[in-house]
Amino acid sequence: MADLSDITTYLAQTAANACYPNGTSQPSVAGCDIIIYEGWPIAERLDLDLTGQTLGPNKIPVPRPGGVRANVSIYPMQGTNVVPPQILDAVYVIVPPVFGLTATLAQPTIGNAFTVTVSGTPGPNEFLTIELDQNYIASATGLTVGEILNALATQIAAFQPGYTASVSSGVLTIGGAAYCVARLGAQGTLGRVIHKQRQMIMVTVWAPDHTSRTKIAAAIDILIKKHITVTMPDTSMAQICYNRTNLTDEHEPVSCYRRDLIIQAEYATLDLFPGTVITSVTTDLVPLDPTNQNFIACRTVA
Repeated sequence: MADLSDITTYLAQTAANACYPNGTSQPSVAGCDIIIYEGWPIAERLDLDLTGQTLGPNKIPVPRPGGVRANVSIYPMQGTNVVPPQILDAVYVIVPPVFGLTATLAQPTIGNAFTVTVSGTPGPNEFLTIELDQNYIASATGLTVGEILNALATQIAAFQPGYTASVSSGVLTIGGAAYCVARLGAQGTLGRVIHKQRQMIMVTVWAPDHTSRTKIAAAIDILIKKHITVTMPDTSMAQICYNRTNLTDEHEPVSCYRRDLIIQAEYATLDLFPGTVITSVTTDLVPLDPTNQNFIACRTVA
């Protein structure tokens, strides 16, 4: 599921890409070092960065080799979570089933047997289903092709005396049936949006001077606005929209120039669960009561 941390991680990475468009081995857009992080800055650490200092022996401030260092913090604003309309999505595929097998059914001439040729390596939870005469269903999984086909042959031979089944070199031969279908099944991952939420997040630039603040904030602002809809790690979509800007110059005497970019993020909580390919559906009629002989249809999915 998408979490608030996925949104802040995305904004932090976007800020890093904006501050260092040519990579961290090249100078930043402001010409000074910039650190980007999720969370609120530690006041003592921020003071040292903006004045070009670091802690030396005995925790005494000494000049920092790299000079001044700007900060960019990403922090969710408190009490700003607004619940958007809950228009929930339908179930959709997150990770499709992966098939390691191929199955080829050869239709016989009158009086001959069906043959199912299987090759490849079974994937986790992969299975093969054989449907005979629209009435009998055999289905099996296994670690090898031979294990799967032998299990199917055993099931088919037990259906009725007229059926025969044998296995040889990846080929299942079925006799006595007038109709046969072979289907491969496997398991994938499905997802469904069960909730949506909206959160304001503050991307704050802490710079040692007005010029650096302007260059850093402008670069981040442009790059965030270039991608309004983004994909989260769980494949759900999030909307990232600019809301407003706060400018703070009251700390200029201590070389702290601040600008807040307020970003509105709307993202989904996604429920993930396994989903299996349906290879057969059978329906049985069961008497509902012995007096009136009303019937109820019972459907079995495999």
